[in-house]
Amino acid sequence: MTHHDKEYETIEVERHSALYRFYHWAIVSTGLIIGWTGWRLGGLYGVSFPDMETALNIHLYLGFVFGALWVLLFIYVVQHEWEWFSPRRFPYAIKFFIQEALAWTGIGPHIEDPRGYDPEKREYVEKLIPTEVMVLWMYLLMAAIMGITGFALYYTDIFAPLIKFADGFAPIFGLPDGYTLIRAIHRLVMYFFLMTMLIHAYAVIIFDVLGSMITGKRKERVVRSRK
Repeated sequence: MTHHDKEYETIEVERHSALYRFYHWAIVSTGLIIGWTGWRLGGLYGVSFPDMETALNIHLYLGFVFGALWVLLFIYVVQHEWEWFSPRRFPYAIKFFIQEALAWTGIGPHIEDPRGYDPEKREYVEKLIPTEVMVLWMYLLMAAIMGITGFALYYTDIFAPLIKFADGFAPIFGLPDGYTLIRAIHRLVMYFFLMTMLIHAYAVIIFDVLGSMITGKRKERVVRSRK
């Protein structure tokens, strides 16, 4: 039993539908394979399997799948979770992030976990740790950038205008051409994506939501709706 369970009355509810969980774990699994094959293509960290041609094919075609999964997840969020992930919640999320950052440095107190469920109305009063709002949009932005730059590196004819546009900025970064700049952006955003994944993995354990992404259910604090 967690400290959360000891302090509050709780009720087990469905937090994530089966479809949402499918999208999540499909994105995780394809993302890990894309990352591995990307390291192989980039000659990073001694990765030598699979062979280059196989790695390129996997990386490219799973890239389409990865992008499609993000689109499907976004459609799901718009249809079912928009009240929690809407950009209008950014100020609330940023305020929470700043206050928690100050708390972690010992400057201020930690904020009480805002999540809660009203069993009478059978609805969440608050479903998220507020920073989750920003995390989703960061993932979407980074996935889009990696997708565009990745496909530009392969389909050079189709993306010739983008590469030509990048030619004008390459010298600013000491790079010979736009193609090299696009490849650098692709790799840089990959590292940002990986860092976000690691922080996300840490956070889901700290805030006790990993189990709900597997079973779909979680014991939530019982509160009365503010609506």
